[in-house]
Amino acid sequence: MTAGVRVWARRYGALMRNAWMVDLQYRASIVLWIMWGVMEPAIALGIWWSIAGSGSVGGYTRTDFARYFFALTLINQLTIAWDSWYLDRWIREGDLNFKLPRPVHPVHEAIADNIAYKARSATTLLVIWVSVSLVWPVVRMPFAPRTVLITAAAVVLAAILRFLISFTTGLLAFWTTRATSIMELHAGLSLFLAGRIAPLSLLPPVVAGVASWLWFPYMLAFPVDILTGVTHGAGLWWGFRGQLIWIAIWLVLCRTAWKAGIKRYGAAGG
Repeated sequence: MTAGVRVWARRYGALMRNAWMVDLQYRASIVLWIMWGVMEPAIALGIWWSIAGSGSVGGYTRTDFARYFFALTLINQLTIAWDSWYLDRWIREGDLNFKLPRPVHPVHEAIADNIAYKARSATTLLVIWVSVSLVWPVVRMPFAPRTVLITAAAVVLAAILRFLISFTTGLLAFWTTRATSIMELHAGLSLFLAGRIAPLSLLPPVVAGVASWLWFPYMLAFPVDILTGVTHGAGLWWGFRGQLIWIAIWLVLCRTAWKAGIKRYGAAGG
């Protein structure tokens, strides 16, 4: 391990410990966030479970819907990002003043906070998921090491993509008074275009066509479809290519927004 890697490992270790300790002060809030992360797909599952009945909808039976939404619950927690809300407050209230003089770019604090939160919440959901699968065989999926590894790679890329989207949107607070409203609009669109409320194959062709040209499927639906066995073969190539392309695009947008925004930043307070 080189000296540079050791330095960054220590820095991230310190940032993650700090984020972990801060999160412990908001245990009730974290529990509520996890509960909402479970309730949203559970409600969607209940609706589609009722619609499917003893047959199927668009090729999805009740078992398929159960596996889809249980996979969605876990992967959503592993990829979720909320940095736009923090950045919006930092910029508007002047808290960014204390972060700029530090030797570490504020983005690293945000990344460490993401990792710390996901280590806690995703672990909790994984335990719940495994426990439910023991008593409800419907949600069990065949364990294949290759599928797990490919899913893990897709989840990591999806998490990076969602982080860049959230961080870049938060930077709009340099120019707007309410960047979080834009992120809320994005979250609303993702209900349909990212597969949160239904598998993308069940969407109207026009909506599915729009989604295929945007980043939404790659930040959630793609890894879910890998885990449930819907996407394989050539679909994997196209999916990973889409993730990498959109990560590159949002990375450029993020860097551009930061450089342009910091030049005009002049908030007082903090």
